[in-house]
Amino acid sequence: MIKLISLLIYNIMRIFVLKLIHPNRFNVHLIQRISPSASLIISGKGKFNIGYNTEISKGCDFEAHGDGVISIGTGTYFNRYCMISAQRSVTIGNHCMFGPGVKIFDNNHKFSKEKGVSSQLKCDDIHIGNRCWIASDAIILKGTYIGDNCVIGAGCIVSGNIPAGTLVKHKSDLELISMK
Repeated sequence: MIKLISLLIYNIMRIFVLKLIHPNRFNVHLIQRISPSASLIISGKGKFNIGYNTEISKGCDFEAHGDGVISIGTGTYFNRYCMISAQRSVTIGNHCMFGPGVKIFDNNHKFSKEKGVSSQLKCDDIHIGNRCWIASDAIILKGTYIGDNCVIGAGCIVSGNIPAGTLVKHKSDLELISMK
C-alpha cells in the first residue's frame, strides 16, 4: 500500500512539473500509473495528451519530437519497454493493451540507392482505435490506421489500413482474419 501511495505522489509531482515546463503541451490527467523509469520526452513543439488512468510500465520511452503529438485515451495499458516516436501524430484510443516491446514510429528516414540514408524524415499519422490489443514486439509503422477492436499478433510488422474487428497474425506472410 505504501508503494502504491508513493507512486501516486511521485506521478502527481512529475506530471505537475512537466505541465509547468511545457504549458499547453502536456495535457495529462493527474491520475496515472507511470513507472518512474518510463521516459516521456517533449522536444521542439511536441505535445502529449494522455487520458485518465493510463498505465505506462518501466522502460517505456515515449517521445514527441518537432511538431509531433502523442494522444493516448483513457484506461490504456503499456507493458514494459514499449516505444513511441512521433514527429507528426500518434493517436491511441481508449482501453487498449500493449504487450512488452511494442514499437510505434510515425516516421522513418529518407533514403535512395544513390545517396543512401538521409537524416531527413518521411512522416505520416498513426491511428489505433479503441479496445485494441497490440501483442508483444509488434511494430506499427507510419501511415497505419487500425480500427476498433483489433488484435495485432506478437512480432507483426503493420503498415496500412487494418479494418475494425480484425486479427492480424504473423506467418510467412500477414493474414487478415475477420473476428465477426
